[in-house]
Amino acid sequence: MGGIGAGFRHPNTLNLKNAASYSDIDTLTFVADLGFTLQNGNFSENDVKVNARNAYISHMAMQFRILPKVGMTVGFVPFSNVGYNYSNQELVRRDEDGEITATNSYAGTGGIRQFMAGLGWRTTEWLSLGMNASYLSGDITHSVINTYSSTDIQSRVKTYNAEMGALKLDFGAQGTIRFGKNESLVLGATFTPSQRLESDTYVTDAHSTSDSTVIADAFSFPDLISAGFTYKWKNHMVGADVSYETWSKATFFGQKTGRDRLSASAGFMFRPDEMSRSLFKRTSYQVGMNFSQPYFNVGNSKGPMQFGVSAGLSMPLTSSYNSMSYLHISGEYVRVQPLVKGMITENYIRINLGVTFMERWFMKLMVD
Repeated sequence: MGGIGAGFRHPNTLNLKNAASYSDIDTLTFVADLGFTLQNGNFSENDVKVNARNAYISHMAMQFRILPKVGMTVGFVPFSNVGYNYSNQELVRRDEDGEITATNSYAGTGGIRQFMAGLGWRTTEWLSLGMNASYLSGDITHSVINTYSSTDIQSRVKTYNAEMGALKLDFGAQGTIRFGKNESLVLGATFTPSQRLESDTYVTDAHSTSDSTVIADAFSFPDLISAGFTYKWKNHMVGADVSYETWSKATFFGQKTGRDRLSASAGFMFRPDEMSRSLFKRTSYQVGMNFSQPYFNVGNSKGPMQFGVSAGLSMPLTSSYNSMSYLHISGEYVRVQPLVKGMITENYIRINLGVTFMERWFMKLMVD
């Protein structure tokens, strides 16, 4: 549904973006959810185009109730991934002796992993509060290599290395207004305070000599505030989110090059007939879209903006007295559009696959 989450609340459905939704799980249900993503990326710069394919686990999580009106979720979510390798060539000098060209190569590897646990508490019939606590850990390496066609000019290799870890907290709230048995409005909000990451970060510059510089307070996250809603009637749901991130306060390898970002997303879900014998009528269908402003600067200009559209379905696989499984399939198109001429344009096509297992625990059977 376009990535909405602040106001999304559905019984026995995982929503990791707002911990307040965890309180909606019923007493007897255990939910396990696993997701994979297959991605094809197309990168174009001037007349050069390159494709890259990869696959990764998008999330693993479990949800269950631990106390009356209190639900808990534990899981693993990749926080960020770094993976690129490209180069360009430029003319340095042309004279009677020939041409001298320079080749600039850029590469990056690593990522940050997020291990999380959260609680959602239904304080009243209409208000729920929640909190996620996550531990982030990982490593990132960026390298820039300058080589020349002439042996008279020395090459240069500059490498950025970082190993980091931090505790991240996310707070959420949701309020539910019911208009009838099959109609309700959910209003939600989340807040993630800014956080400095503990890291071991240094830069190595190898030219005529090799020097290493340690960077203190190299990384920090921005504040994140989001608000949204979902409106449900019968077998329909529509929703939207708006979020604001203070990237201008964040640091990356000791530098502040970010700009505050506003993002928006919206989605719609429809299930023809939940009680039908037809598989396709019991399947949920979703569509969504999202848009994000640039969150960093390139010199004195804005970085690229991003927009995407998605469509998918959630299909029940098995249904018995005490268990239910769902298969989730969705497709997504994302475009990262630069606002500065000469930058790389990115186009992604993603296929998301997910499986949800629901088991009912401690249910008593009545025997005649």
